[in-house]
Amino acid sequence: MKVRMPVRPGAVLLEIANVDPARSLAELRREERIRLINTLVRCQLPWTGDEGYKKAEVTGGGVSLAEIDSRTMESRRHKGLYFCGEVLDAFGPIGGYNFLWAWATGRAAGTAAAAPAELAQ
Repeated sequence: MKVRMPVRPGAVLLEIANVDPARSLAELRREERIRLINTLVRCQLPWTGDEGYKKAEVTGGGVSLAEIDSRTMESRRHKGLYFCGEVLDAFGPIGGYNFLWAWATGRAAGTAAAAPAELAQ
């Protein structure tokens, strides 16, 4: 099964990175792959503000918690893919719990994702 990024964000990312969308990832030169990764990591997402605390909500409907390892936040479907924060299907009351969830799952995912790199050194 091939997993793909949605067409519009993918097309924009490729355009910003100046990478030919007709070529597969395997066909890209090293410097093109690095440019694509740097664009993805450093790309700023525009936003226009918020609606204030009275409208604040916890986002739900993301990746199912049953599909990840809760110790490492790694996907059970795609090894090496980690999730954290509101990308996950988790609900909770507003008032700081979202931040705790984001920080705790982010730390777990980051620590687990870094572990293979540390072992390779």
